[in-house]
Parts: sequence; C-alpha cells; structure tokens
Amino acid sequence: MLDVNKLIASVEECLGWPYVSPGTNDSRGIDCSGLFVKAYRDQGASIYHGSNTIYRKYCSEKGKLTSTGQLMPGMAVFKWNANTPEKFNDGLGDFQHIGLVTSVNPLRIVHASSGAGCVTTDTKLGKWAYWGWLKDVRKPDSLPTEPTDEGDDEPVAEAEFATVIADSGSTVNMRTKAKSSAPLVERVPLGARVEVLGTCGSWTKVKFGSRTGYMMTKFLTAEVDQEPDEDLTLEERVTRLERRVALLEASDGAVG
Repeated sequence: MLDVNKLIASVEECLGWPYVSPGTNDSRGIDCSGLFVKAYRDQGASIYHGSNTIYRKYCSEKGKLTSTGQLMPGMAVFKWNANTPEKFNDGLGDFQHIGLVTSVNPLRIVHASSGAGCVTTDTKLGKWAYWGWLKDVRKPDSLPTEPTDEGDDEPVAEAEFATVIADSGSTVNMRTKAKSSAPLVERVPLGARVEVLGTCGSWTKVKFGSRTGYMMTKFLTAEVDQEPDEDLTLEERVTRLERRVALLEASDGAVG
C-alpha cells in the first residue's frame, strides 16, 4: 500500500513543472494523470495513465463532490462533463481532469493544468465535481459519505489578497499562462490589490477585477490581516493612497 504523506509530497514537488500531454511524467513535461503516474512510481508502484480509467478502475470508494467537508488530504478529485467518451460504454460521463487534495484547511488541490501551462494549485472547489479514494493508497479510518441535505453546504473560504509591487515600472503584466511568453491579459498598476487563487511554481494565479491570469510571485506581497478600506480612518486612507501614488510615479513601463 502507498503512503499517503509520500504521495502528497511527490505531487507537491512537481509545482511549476510544465504541462505537456502525454508528457514524460517528469520535470520535462507532465499532464494531469501523469502527475499520479509519477507519484506512484516514486513509491515503486504503477497506475494507468488516464483520468477516466483512474476514476472507473482505480478508486476503491468514490462519489459526487458538493462540499469541501467531503474532502481529506490524499484524495483524488475530478472535473467532469456528461458526455461519455466513446471508449467507455457505461454512461457515467467524462472524468476529464484529475487533481490531488494535499490540504483541506486551507484548501489546496494540486493538478497539472493545460490552461495554466504548468502544475498549479486551486484553493477553491470550483468545477471539481467528483471525489475518489485511490485503492492502492492506505485508507484513513473513515471516508466521506454521500452528502445529505443538512449541513453540507460548501463553507465560504476567506479570500486571500496580495498587493502588486515592483522596484521599477508602473505596472506588472498579468498573463494567460504561467510563462513570460504567454499572451497578456492586463497590465496591473503597482499598488493594486489582487485576489490570490493559487500557485504555479514562481507564478501566482490571481483575479483582478473580473479578469483572471498569472503574475510572477516576486511582484506580489501578501496582505496579512489587512483591514478593508472602509474600516480605515481618513488619515490612514490618505497615507495608503500617497504610498500607491509614489509607486506609480517612481517610473513608467510594465514588468513581468
């Protein structure tokens, strides 16, 4: 049986690896199920390369995911749509993407994302729709049951925010993928506040206004117990505004 803590560590060490499908299941390139192939290989075991087959044949227990309360570290989670692939004739749908829960509080799901272009993390449940406990991984004492109508609403996670910083320039680039050659989403002003959605090696997935993308982590500083603007005194608001203006006037041009 595989050790769940070693499984989690094997997956976590892949953060930032480039997404390539089918890839070589190592730092040269890896896809979502390849992440599990690599983690199994690290413990001298093997698993089929394919999220649909993993859900159907490699999970000892599984079910629909509606709440973070159903999750536990070491659990596989899946994104799904209703269109069953032709190679399967069971009508279960398409378990098209797989990730591993490495932490529940705070929530952290590690997965190799084609959208991000690398192995990244999610900090919200989002479109993860099914869970499964891998039969080759040592089970905890109990697994989640099917959700009931009582107390199974997903808890509202407290959002994490960061402030955009840089030693030069007036803006930092937000890109579609975690790479400097990826198309530009937006130039975010220094001093702006962004919501942190996940990590991807030296890049961070963020939301600015209604748009999401990736910014280099070195251009972000985490906010710790920062009071919202409406709770600040007038003097504190002026000080914060002056700091942001100074950053903007320091120089011009975009970085990242």
